[in-house]
Amino acid sequence: MNTKTGNLIIRIGFALLFIWGGLEKFFEGFLGGVGLQNMADFLKQSGLAFLGDSGTYALGALLALLELAAGIMLLINKQKNYAYAFLAFIIFMALVLVHIPSGNWMNIMIHIALTTTLAGLAINEKEKP
Repeated sequence: MNTKTGNLIIRIGFALLFIWGGLEKFFEGFLGGVGLQNMADFLKQSGLAFLGDSGTYALGALLALLELAAGIMLLINKQKNYAYAFLAFIIFMALVLVHIPSGNWMNIMIHIALTTTLAGLAINEKEKP
């Protein structure tokens, strides 16, 4: 197996993970999804209550849409550096807002690995000639 094949497998894996993540934020119960209202409620509890109900709902929808779009961009092999960088940011925020406060060390370590892997992939894509 060559490097391109390995990169393709990594890209497809991350694409499917974030397409799933975007969809599950839109549709409560779908693929174990939390849905937009629960996402908005979480954002309010995370210190964004000043945005109001409609603001946190809109932000939740925007984040879900961007996560879904970034996953699709990876799947179709477009704008990978931006997709990887955005997804690294999403995972970092999940680490800071959800997993570190939970104290679940396994989830913390997984999200550190995901954040650094996605950031490294973004840098590699940007540095390609």
